[in-house]
Formats: sequence, C-alpha cells, structure tokens
Amino acid sequence: MHHAVKLLLFIAITLLVSQQARSEEEDFSGQWEQIDSNVSAGEKCRVGIIRQGRFMRISTNNGWSATAETSSYGNSNYAAGMGRWNSYVEKYSQKAFYILLAVRGDRLMVIMKTEKADGSNQMIRTLFSRRTASSLHDKPNGSGRNRPPVLCASHSQHSLSV
Repeated sequence: MHHAVKLLLFIAITLLVSQQARSEEEDFSGQWEQIDSNVSAGEKCRVGIIRQGRFMRISTNNGWSATAETSSYGNSNYAAGMGRWNSYVEKYSQKAFYILLAVRGDRLMVIMKTEKADGSNQMIRTLFSRRTASSLHDKPNGSGRNRPPVLCASHSQHSLSV
C-alpha cells in the first residue's frame, strides 16, 4: 500500500510538470497574423509556428522560413535562430538571416537581421497577433488561393512594443 501511494504521488507530480511544459509550448505554437512592421508595403504576413520542446519551425506565406530555439537556461518566451528567404523573393533571394522572437500573450514580435543588396544590414521588425479560429478560414483574395508572395509589412514607422 505504501508503494502504491508513492507511485500515485509520482504520477500526479509528473502529470502536473508535463502539463506546465505543454502550456509553455503553446506560447509560440500556432498561427499568427501581422499587425505592424517597419518595412515595405504589401499583403500582410502570416506565420505558422510548430514547436517541439525548445525547438521550433517557422513558415510564412511570403517567402521565408526559419528554425529557432529557446534558451535552456532562460525564459522560454524568447527564441533565436536562422532563416532563409526563398529564391522567388527577388529583393532577398536565397539570403540567410538571423531571427529573434518574443511572445507575450497573444502578441509575437519578430526581429530579423538580413543583408540588403548593397551589403548593408537591415533590421526588419514585425508585430503579430495570434489568429483567431474564425480568421483561420479567411481567404486572402476570396478565391482560396494565395496571391504571390510579398515581404511582411506595411510602410508604417510605429513604435512596436510587445
């Protein structure tokens, strides 16, 4: 009987800890829609993030993808990694970039450091909001097909805080 109580206590603690870890994973995971940025105009960027433990895969509707990792020692609401633009995004074709992500509630800040054609660095800052269940079924142009890819953003120069 004494061993059964210890076993039940161990199982309860394990379930509690694993539930807490799963809730942390949900912070980044999901679909996000751009609400503000500091770069070129165009269709709003949509981001999908799949997270497994400390690692995540990031894909977008507009020509870039990345992988990132949260720190094993710090806050799991921050991540850093590397990404690459697809070849069909002429301005940044096949260029690699550094990416930093921070999540707080339903807001995601993405900062990308990429190289421009002239060799200088460019910082792209984009703020996202978690997509709601109803917006997940919206079609970008009403036809069910996505328009050609464009860069995340609008020409606004707002202060972006998460």
